[in-house]
Amino acid sequence: MFILAPDLEEEAVTTATDRVRTYVTSRGGEVRSLEPWGRRRLAYPIQRFHEGNYQIAHFTLGPEQALELDRNLKLNEQVIRHMLIRVD
Repeated sequence: MFILAPDLEEEAVTTATDRVRTYVTSRGGEVRSLEPWGRRRLAYPIQRFHEGNYQIAHFTLGPEQALELDRNLKLNEQVIRHMLIRVD
């Protein structure tokens, strides 16, 4: 799951989600689904935002590539919060 800044244009949101999809597939992973939940109110302000564009992604990826994806999401300024969860 990752939350994008609410002030992004629709095209920038699409570009950011495509970037995640491309990253996973180029590292040998498989994207099962990528669901946009849309703009929702945050439980608490993050940075200066009270809302965010939620994106839920289900994918398979190796542990080393998942760590690299985590690092890339941290460095991306469009992503205000993210969480990777391993499902057994």
